[in-house]
Amino acid sequence: GDVACFSEYMEIWIHSARIEGLGVWLSGALRIQVNLESLDHLNLQLSACGFSLHKDPGKNFIFRASYSGCFVQQQHGYHVLTLNLVKRINRFGGRPHSFMMKCPVVPVLLSREQIQCGPEYIQVTRQVPYDNWDNKLHWSLSLSDHLIVALEDASLLQMNIDMSGPDITVQGRRREVLSPIKVMENDGEFLALKLVSDQYTYSMEATCPKVTMSTAEETVLHIFKRHMGLTKRGSYDNEALTVSNVSVNQTDNFTVHETSEFVTLIIPTAQILQTKTCADGKQLLQPFYWVDVVLTFKETNHKMHWTMENTLPCTARPAASHITSSPGPNTTALSTLNFKHENLTTEQPP
Repeated sequence: GDVACFSEYMEIWIHSARIEGLGVWLSGALRIQVNLESLDHLNLQLSACGFSLHKDPGKNFIFRASYSGCFVQQQHGYHVLTLNLVKRINRFGGRPHSFMMKCPVVPVLLSREQIQCGPEYIQVTRQVPYDNWDNKLHWSLSLSDHLIVALEDASLLQMNIDMSGPDITVQGRRREVLSPIKVMENDGEFLALKLVSDQYTYSMEATCPKVTMSTAEETVLHIFKRHMGLTKRGSYDNEALTVSNVSVNQTDNFTVHETSEFVTLIIPTAQILQTKTCADGKQLLQPFYWVDVVLTFKETNHKMHWTMENTLPCTARPAASHITSSPGPNTTALSTLNFKHENLTTEQPP
């Protein structure tokens, strides 16, 4: 079978004629009962070892192994897993057939995401992804899984892209590219954007709080759960991620909830909110906040570094007394990041 390498796992295609041999190996290695007729139940057992097994459209199988999974070793800069598949010759025995799954250790972990939400724009910055052999990939943009355009045609999706340095930054007008979502009774707006290239997908998905004129007592942030590196395109990535640890740089006072798709943070607004003078007028104040979060999931061996800056609409009256006016560390107002804004249509919403 052919081995495909991704940022956090590797996959091998196994012909249906050999799948019985994989079942024999799995039952012996993991000491479990293997029933290939019930893959959902089997995958619950395999997940404890960082493995999964799925059927492809041709009724053959794809076996996935996490680099942190059972029996996966690091040898000479490679992740290696040896599968001993027994091919049954007759009812008395079989001939072992050994497959080696082998992928290069990824030099750079693609674990950062920086989101900037303004009243009119969203901007997302991540590291430019390379494959396991450090090759540059030719990317297209996929919005909501059905609109796919080349990077140079990003304006067709009402987006701007900057890929000139080590990072890729995408920017779009909120009302053109975001979709409303509701997470645990809280409203937000979601950017369903991915980069796609051959067999790879790279998530640029992000959530912005809904635009409001006033600040609530608590700030609710939704962080989209996913593998942060290169994943398989069109994959059955329904693997649930479970939070094992959350830290927030700005405060220790927060609560965490999670659904199958999102981690929700609730933070007292007074602990993070600041104001700055509006760019348009000295009499106006603009509330904003900046939050740095580090998330760890039980199923992956990488941390997710997630940063959100949310800038609210300018307000004429001074905000409540608890708001400080000192800018936060490293804050860059979205209005100063208007690279290529002239490409965007600038008509105001009706």
